[in-house]
Amino acid sequence: MIKIKKKQFIKTTTAIKNNKTLYNVIKFLYKFLPLVLFLGYPIMVIYLVALWDLRFIKVLTIPAVTFLAVTVMRILINRPRPYEKYSFTPVFPKDTKGKSFPSRHTASAFIISYAFLYICPVLGVVSMVISAFLSFLRPVVGVHYVSDVLGGFLVSSLLGIVFFFII
Repeated sequence: MIKIKKKQFIKTTTAIKNNKTLYNVIKFLYKFLPLVLFLGYPIMVIYLVALWDLRFIKVLTIPAVTFLAVTVMRILINRPRPYEKYSFTPVFPKDTKGKSFPSRHTASAFIISYAFLYICPVLGVVSMVISAFLSFLRPVVGVHYVSDVLGGFLVSSLLGIVFFFII
């Protein structure tokens, strides 16, 4: 398993903060990628409702259940975030305490991607790539461990595959 240690978190976040171009690129992607997915999702739901396509029920309920499940897991596990454990400032300062595992951004992005995949495979593949990149950024900027994003991915993959494509 990939494990990032204190030294690596500090080295990476410091390098990003000290390189204005890199910082601006990562800041743009960090803010823009979730926006693309989280704005595209309600557009898809509205589209399905407008067509009277009953798949909107799955597209609404499965991500909602996944979001709630991940939220409950985060509260129960209450894992400290890397910047708490190692006492450093992440690239984009946060004051959130605990609730690091699993990553809710990652889980939400991937379950939305599974919903896109269920409705339109091409959009699904594009959103999977966006979700993967978004997930990659979470540890890079120091707000999650790699295991947090893997956990979010696995929860969404399990629920997404089972409920969108098997049941």
